[in-house]
Amino acid sequence: MARHWGAILFCVAIATTIPTAALATHHDAAAEIAIADKQYNDALEQSDVRALRELIADSYVFTDPNGRVSGRAEVIDGISSGRIRIRSQLTSDVRINVFGDAAIETGLLTSVAIRDGRNSGGTFRFTRVWVKRAGRWRTAAIQETAPQNACSSAR
Repeated sequence: MARHWGAILFCVAIATTIPTAALATHHDAAAEIAIADKQYNDALEQSDVRALRELIADSYVFTDPNGRVSGRAEVIDGISSGRIRIRSQLTSDVRINVFGDAAIETGLLTSVAIRDGRNSGGTFRFTRVWVKRAGRWRTAAIQETAPQNACSSAR
């Protein structure tokens, strides 16, 4: 009988540990993405092309609020040449949902930016896709949209 209780306690311990471990892994990944997001914003503000090359996936797609689509090379070349200049980039109201080696980050983005000599900054809702490749989180896509009401957010 004691052996059965031991087996039962072992199973209960395993069953309660697995969800906790999965939650911890999700939390750790979300924290890693938050760090990568900060590094990405800092790299944009500092026009740090080297850091951007590490943080942007090869298949990166950026869709701006006007519907213009740019790839990785176009964004990095724009930063390098000065055609794109980000003076500040701040995110708030951020939510990160992790799905294994992929994650979706949503939030509010406020930027002061110039693209091709025109103001391209503002306040936008954004959705960013992150992928983990070779042990590092990289941004694979972002879409920015002018909010109908900057104070509202879908929950």
